[in-house]
Amino acid sequence: MRTLMYHDIVPREQRETVGFPGPLAGRYKLEPGAFETHLDALAATGLEIGTLNGNGSAPAVALTFDDGGGSALLAAEALERRGWRGQFFVTASRIDTSGFLSSDKLGELHRRGHVIGSHSHTHPTYMGRLTRAELDEEWVRSRAVIGDLLGTAPRTASVPGGYLSSGVIAAAAAAGYELLFTSEPSAGVAHRELVVRGRYTIWATTPARVAAAYAQGRRLACGRLWLEWNAKKLAKSASPAAYQAMRRIRAGGS
Repeated sequence: MRTLMYHDIVPREQRETVGFPGPLAGRYKLEPGAFETHLDALAATGLEIGTLNGNGSAPAVALTFDDGGGSALLAAEALERRGWRGQFFVTASRIDTSGFLSSDKLGELHRRGHVIGSHSHTHPTYMGRLTRAELDEEWVRSRAVIGDLLGTAPRTASVPGGYLSSGVIAAAAAAGYELLFTSEPSAGVAHRELVVRGRYTIWATTPARVAAAYAQGRRLACGRLWLEWNAKKLAKSASPAAYQAMRRIRAGGS
């Protein structure tokens, strides 16, 4: 199984009004036309597109959407036209705030068969650097908020920024989650206190053919992303502040 990680689906001129603002967040936001092209390319692979909710058999490909931005219904409708469902990871403290999903729309997504999971409570930049008490607050509180709104607590979560640590995993498991998604570009599965799965990041500039290549497990495309991800991981570990400064410079020039 391979999982693709999307964020908001929004026209370029509206990027600042949907989801998290700023050039760094904008690098993840795909335009609606491009998203449709991605879905067409994925459909052409003939692979099964489905969801994974901590139990049951895994589909060949799952499509996830991080942050809980207000474009989630637009993405869901595009999936539904093809008979698919997606997994939406929500930043709980942003529900009912400008640019993000409302409680009603979150419930609608759930009723329409999409899987709702946690993307933490406040979306920390470097979750792996939080104390255990802070991690517990992020995972427990977000699960409670989403559970109260939907009538059932989420079983899945994704790590903001992909900054993983043993503490992040242990706290998520203790909070009751069964499946945790990271941003490591891997199809591997780790069975620890809970199940940990990687994902292939989709950027605003990712061509549809590359998204399809990730889904198919093409070595060249997947290997290139893996190398890029590990270089970024090393830079984050060496100096988070310098890494963020570099990202802002690059995003400002894109």
